[in-house]
Amino acid sequence: MSYPQRTVEVVNTGLVIDQSATLLWTDIKRAFIYETGSGQEALTCAEFMLVEGYSVEINSQMPGWDLALEHLPQRINNLVDER
Repeated sequence: MSYPQRTVEVVNTGLVIDQSATLLWTDIKRAFIYETGSGQEALTCAEFMLVEGYSVEINSQMPGWDLALEHLPQRINNLVDER
């Protein structure tokens, strides 16, 4: 069984994940950017801690990643880049 490619899209109000869930900029209380794996398995990820108490993660394999990453420093005050 194969799954559809996950996507991330930047909109004025936040990030749209998989064309179904929107993370509002105002609901993101903290974000971490980090790398995981090594060699060809290396992946850069961003985890968003939301005011509701849960987190959502996106990664560098998702279409829209580069544009999302460009917007994070402007939109999220509490951004930790651990790369």
